Amino acid sequence: MSNIVVSPHNLSTLAGIEILRKGGNAIDAAIATNIVQGVVAPETCGIGGDLFALIWINGETKPYCLDSSGYAGSNVYISSLSSYNDIPLDHPMSVTVPGAVSGWYAMHERFGSLEINHLFRQAIEICKKGFKVSTELHQSLKNHEETLKIQDSGKELYPSGQVPDVGDTIQRTLLAKTLERISFEGPDYFYRGEVSEAISEALTNIVTQDDISSFHPQWIEPLSIEMYGKIGWVTPPHTQSYLTLATLKIYEMLDSGSKDVDLHTLIESYRAAASQRDDITYDYGNNINLFPGLNTKYLKSLSNLIDLDNSSIFDQPADIGGGTAYMCTKDKDGNAVSLIQSNYYGIGSTIGVGNYGFFLHNRGAGFNLIKNHPNSLKPGRKPLHTLSPTMWSVDGNLDMVIGTRGGRYQPQLLSHFILKILKKENLIDAITSPRWNIDEFGKKSVSEINIEPGLDENIIDELINKGHKVNQLTEVQNSYGPISAIVKTEESWKASHDIRVDTASSIIE
Repeated sequence: MSNIVVSPHNLSTLAGIEILRKGGNAIDAAIATNIVQGVVAPETCGIGGDLFALIWINGETKPYCLDSSGYAGSNVYISSLSSYNDIPLDHPMSVTVPGAVSGWYAMHERFGSLEINHLFRQAIEICKKGFKVSTELHQSLKNHEETLKIQDSGKELYPSGQVPDVGDTIQRTLLAKTLERISFEGPDYFYRGEVSEAISEALTNIVTQDDISSFHPQWIEPLSIEMYGKIGWVTPPHTQSYLTLATLKIYEMLDSGSKDVDLHTLIESYRAAASQRDDITYDYGNNINLFPGLNTKYLKSLSNLIDLDNSSIFDQPADIGGGTAYMCTKDKDGNAVSLIQSNYYGIGSTIGVGNYGFFLHNRGAGFNLIKNHPNSLKPGRKPLHTLSPTMWSVDGNLDMVIGTRGGRYQPQLLSHFILKILKKENLIDAITSPRWNIDEFGKKSVSEINIEPGLDENIIDELINKGHKVNQLTEVQNSYGPISAIVKTEESWKASHDIRVDTASSIIE
């Protein structure tokens, strides 16, 4: 059995593998990987954001599921946003209680093996010594320069007051101090101490200190469905993670038996499932049994709407973006973690927290402003989340750990990639093959698809003949990933990181 770490950044991957070398398990490695990722890539995640995880413990037959996402503050008022169509991304009401820090401690308390302060050490050292600016971080800092560099928590990101170039070294000493205090004092320092006071103050008390101190992660039941001889496991609503499984199950219902993926059928399977997303994806609380999204009869009814020879008209899910990091780990004992953590839109709300060196996410922008809708902005409610981690098992044994960033695109990217694996395509070909996405679709509109270069012209012609409008892109898109994957083959466990993001990496030992 191998130790494996796959993440969007080489420093994050190295942090995780180092923990495994020191005798930590997959849970320890996932936490350390995530902490470093938030340091070196704040445009994806960090301590101001949320976290979801699927955790496989060797010898058990299904994963544990952790929801460490936060809820809206006590002082949000939907009526105060009546002049807006959507919640502004930089508005204090776009911020929900950040759950990541508490999530790390919940994972560690239940399954960790090393002392938790060890899991922070590499991130703290990187903060102090500095790290090289990636292409994506450079672009994010450039986009938000005027907002970030005037805040105490952002000044260090702009050495000499300028946007750092790709390859320049920056330090995050303020964040180092915050991480050190968390590592030794625990989550209370963040949720019940001076940090919570600073968070509430930054949000003009829209999220109160009581809101923050009352937060607790939740261990919940994952959703699952069988297809192609494997069981797929995902986080339930309020996440859209089920769309990956729904798309694949609908496809299986329509599958002709070919070893190749029929792209028209896959796209229409996704469109059929996604058209219902905004009606059925919200915070169910204790009533998750009412969620229909993976009910076989429901999926069959959607499959009946699909014309195998022509694109159909479906409703349009809302435009929801994302700034997210997905990482996966497996240890030599067979434990594994599928973890996704997010600041949402890039670096999030761009609202800094005092001089603590971090920014708050804006997951609250996943709410709508439709009065009495089950996903409307409301105190104590959790918003629709795009985060979509997956795990897969066969005969009660772990088989695959797969996920990606990509906001609303995540089920699109994952369903195509995973279907290739289900149809026995090798991992490298699956990770490098051209991907597609649908920016939007709606009533009385054609299906419009963006496709990376390299797809067979005959397939493109077939899509056009079946009524799809195809936009052929000239280069691969870093926003179509990075997918991270750990897959069991007949010979051994294999892992792959994505070519689409230059910092992505994987290590198998």
